[in-house]
Amino acid sequence: MRRCSSIASPWASGRGSHLRRCLGRLFGDEAGVAVVEAAVAVPFLTVLSFGIIEFGSIFYNFQLVQTGLRDAGRYLSRVPDLAAAEGDARRLATTGSILPDQPARVKWWSAGQVQVSYRSVANPRDATTGLRNFRAGDTVTVVDVSTSVAYPGLGFLSSLGLGSITITAKHEERYIGQ
Repeated sequence: MRRCSSIASPWASGRGSHLRRCLGRLFGDEAGVAVVEAAVAVPFLTVLSFGIIEFGSIFYNFQLVQTGLRDAGRYLSRVPDLAAAEGDARRLATTGSILPDQPARVKWWSAGQVQVSYRSVANPRDATTGLRNFRAGDTVTVVDVSTSVAYPGLGFLSSLGLGSITITAKHEERYIGQ
C-alpha cells in the first residue's frame, strides 16, 4: 500500500486516482472533530455565559433600586411633614429601613444619590359635573423620588470596551399626608 505523503506529482499518469483516495481519507477522517468543535464553541459559550450573568446582575440591581425608590415615595406620601422625613426616606430607599447604620440594598448606592422633589399639579373642577380628578383641593402635591447612579458592574462589559452603564430610576406618588 502506498502512503499518501510519497506522491511526487499528482498529475503524473495513474497517480490522480491515488491523490483522490488520499484526500478522501483525509477529509473523511472524523478523529478529533469533537476537539475542533469544542475549541470553536467554548470561547463563544464563555462570552455568552459571562454576558448573561452581567446583564442579569444589571437587571437585579435595577430592580432593587426601583423598589427602594418606590418604598421611599410611598413613605413620603404619607408623612405629616415632608421636609423632616426626607432623610428617613433616602435611608429607606437605599437600606430598606429608616433606622441609621443598616446594610445597603445595593452596596454601591448611597442615600446621597437619592433626589427628592415636590411639585404641585392643578386639580380643576370639571365644567359640566363640578367634580375634580382627585379628592383634594385646587392643587395636588406630587412627591418625586429619583436617582441616577453609575453601575460598577462585574467587569465583563468594561473588559469588552462597552463603557459604563448608568441606572436611572424615578417614582412619583401623590401626597396624601397622615
